[in-house]
Amino acid sequence: MKLPKVSVPKVKTIKAKLSSAKLLGSVVKNSLQFKLRRKALRRFKATEFDTIVVDMDGTLYKSDANLEALKVVYPESENGLVKGEELYDYILSKIASGTYSVEQAIVEGNNFLMKKNMKKNDFPKVLEKLKPGIRKPLVRSLKKMKKSGKTLILATLSSKGFGELLNNYLKKEFDFSFDLIVGTQLKYAANGKITGVKSMVSTKNTTYKKIPVKSKLSAIRTALEEQGKKLDLKKSILITDSYSDIDLAKMFVTVLIQPTRSTTPQKVSQRLKLADYILPEKYLQTNLESIILGPELEN
Repeated sequence: MKLPKVSVPKVKTIKAKLSSAKLLGSVVKNSLQFKLRRKALRRFKATEFDTIVVDMDGTLYKSDANLEALKVVYPESENGLVKGEELYDYILSKIASGTYSVEQAIVEGNNFLMKKNMKKNDFPKVLEKLKPGIRKPLVRSLKKMKKSGKTLILATLSSKGFGELLNNYLKKEFDFSFDLIVGTQLKYAANGKITGVKSMVSTKNTTYKKIPVKSKLSAIRTALEEQGKKLDLKKSILITDSYSDIDLAKMFVTVLIQPTRSTTPQKVSQRLKLADYILPEKYLQTNLESIILGPELEN
């Protein structure tokens, strides 16, 4: 099957769209609900947290697994931009304009991978591209939190299978691993080729073209229940990088990482103060441990 002929906007235009009134209108509305919820949650002490949920793309590492996967299978360059990056930006522009739902974007992104016959054994190539951007101070902090008895959950809209590969790498390289991983599950042929989407983790509970979809919150609850645990919202904290997790942030105490070089969504999240704590990347480890472990435990 031939790739569709698409007119891909320039990167600057896409970033402008990401801060468009239509997109921000929804974010601002959600931010008001978030701030009301934040007032109710801030009374809980740091040492009461027992569950830490960590976003994957843009948070645990600086890039996006979907972007890097597209660049792996579409490496050809045109007009100074790798084809895979063009396709990724094209999907982002569709979300920003309201043409694609998040669910449709997930499916379309995987369709582009399937057209190039991407296999599960191609995932390590994606991981190699992401390794330099892993936030080591964050990983070191999470390692201390796990040792203190906290439950660590990696939550992503991206592939759960990729999250599992990443978790194995973290265990080998940093002697740390997440207790649970929730994410979109793909279908594979016997040879490992991606053949479709089995289930999705997105922003709401629904179905899309007969594919079951769970919100991150529902997926986290289910994963914990399968281990005989219950999610206590009052004792849970979210670590993320932008408003993509706004629905979860309304329910959890939230830490927003402020990168040295922020993307437009990250800047919007920082300006609207969509978190209980906004932590500059420079002092991330010290501040994060103080918030979650308490000053007396951070060492």
